[in-house]
Amino acid sequence: MNSITSTGGGRRWGRIPDAVDHSGLSRTSLYKLAAVHEGLFRKHGSATIVDFQILDEILEAAPPAEISDA
Repeated sequence: MNSITSTGGGRRWGRIPDAVDHSGLSRTSLYKLAAVHEGLFRKHGSATIVDFQILDEILEAAPPAEISDA
């Protein structure tokens, strides 16, 4: 598995399947996020690389889920 490690010890970059595993989001959801969050995806030749730092910031800004006792 190819990745570059950030100074914080976590992975900073990965490909789309890595981002799916990292976030729990679908490929489609990631592409929708990339359309509105510049810099989330980078291109290196034919590879699409995801910036996990930006992805984590997006997810951290999401509102908490409301769970009912159903």
